Amino acid sequence: MKKIYSLFVALATATVMFAQTTITQWNFDASSAAPSTGAGTASIIVATGTPSFPVGNPGSGKAWSTAGFPAQSTGSGTAGFKFDVSTVNYSSIVVSIDIAGSGTCSKYFQMQYTVNGSTWTNVGAATEIGTTSSPANWVTMTNNIPAAANNNANFSVRIVSVFDPANNSTYSANGGANYAGTGTTRVDNVTITGTTGSLAVSDLSKVKANFVKNTFVKNEGITFGAQAKDVKVYNMFGQVVKSASVKENETLNVSDLAKGSYIVTGTVNNQPVSQKILKD
Repeated sequence: MKKIYSLFVALATATVMFAQTTITQWNFDASSAAPSTGAGTASIIVATGTPSFPVGNPGSGKAWSTAGFPAQSTGSGTAGFKFDVSTVNYSSIVVSIDIAGSGTCSKYFQMQYTVNGSTWTNVGAATEIGTTSSPANWVTMTNNIPAAANNNANFSVRIVSVFDPANNSTYSANGGANYAGTGTTRVDNVTITGTTGSLAVSDLSKVKANFVKNTFVKNEGITFGAQAKDVKVYNMFGQVVKSASVKENETLNVSDLAKGSYIVTGTVNNQPVSQKILKD
């Protein structure tokens, strides 16, 4: 009995963490706009320059570059690079992009995302980019995308030139000279990551108090305090042993599960939640 109790204490202090996975990545080293990892579509938007593949970050690789950005005082937030990636079966989306530009391109670029293909929303602040004069000048833009992007077949992210935030009416030049739409901007190492249903024992997840109402379960099943989608029950080896979608106050039958500790995960109000339970 003492050994069983010790095992229960060990399980009670351990939980499950979603594994971060690269969904799609572009490194452009093959001088192509096709993804180097995963699936997706890259495109140039509004900018009219001919795309090219100059030196990237690091200098031994390639980047994706274009010019032909809007004229001074026009088209803020419309021109740049767009990446379409399905996030179906992924949550906690993170986007990271390396960016640099010539001395006459826009000094500021903004990351935006869409979940319906038409409405774009800023994520993070406008970023002051570096110049292409040295590999050390590259800037990495990294943002956590809101939960609306989870499990979304229509997710896209774009990096667009924007007016100087100090006046919000004109572009500032990247290198201190005069801005020109003919200035070039390049991106590299475009990486979209997310969490999957693959789990490992690790630090405790945040728990929504109304997710699971009874954390000590017998034959009555697991009762949920809120409507939840994509409910999964994991054993302590990270294996999915049951899945469902439930309504508020609905009970999930787990009579077929062996006694022991389990992690229940799901999505409540577009937020990922988890709770550890003990089945007796």
